[in-house]
Amino acid sequence: MVRTIAVILVFAGAGCALDPAEREYMEALRGEETGMSRQTQIAHIDRAIAQAPGRPHYWETRGIYHIDLREFGAATADLDRAITLGDRPYLRFLRGLALCQSGAFMRGLEDLEAAVAAEPANTQFYRGRGLARVEVGRAEAALADGEHLVQMEPHVATSFYVRGKALAALGRYDEAIVDFTEAIRLRPELVYPRIARSESYARIRDYRRAEDDRAAANQAIRDQSLCGPCADPFRY
Repeated sequence: MVRTIAVILVFAGAGCALDPAEREYMEALRGEETGMSRQTQIAHIDRAIAQAPGRPHYWETRGIYHIDLREFGAATADLDRAITLGDRPYLRFLRGLALCQSGAFMRGLEDLEAAVAAEPANTQFYRGRGLARVEVGRAEAALADGEHLVQMEPHVATSFYVRGKALAALGRYDEAIVDFTEAIRLRPELVYPRIARSESYARIRDYRRAEDDRAAANQAIRDQSLCGPCADPFRY
């Protein structure tokens, strides 16, 4: 939401007069700072779209809010419309993630491949593509994405998580455990590296460590003041 918040500041700073649709849209964005519920923000954007349906950023933002609510069908439909109105690599990335979150990994991978092809310098696109490749059985290709991420962003936990998932899919569980451990060290609040490490420990029959990781992950999920991205590796 960095881009959209920046839009608010530009308009506010310039003192621009907004049309009714844009006022509704800006009200939705201000909800980020005022604690407005996602449902209320969506209602504002519904009214904006009703008045100006040809503005792709309305559909994009509503799609993001639907993702936050885990309403992936609605999110995908909004992103379909945004892409029709103004295709961009980031929109492909978002739709690819939403499709993967709904279990449509092959369709999601198509979007993620398109995003990487259009903007190969954007490392976050490789994260989504690497994880989708694991899910469709393309572990060697996923490992290439993981290696690229670790090389380009060794300070980012998900770089090691992607490579770890690829290594585990290839049966290289000891190496995968090392990567998942590094992901946890970098961001201990993340749940999914613990779940993945638990699965790898179980594969090498280290059941005590597997159970410890599973228990820690389950406790974090129960406590859930967890941020959405902490529990879902396919979050934007």
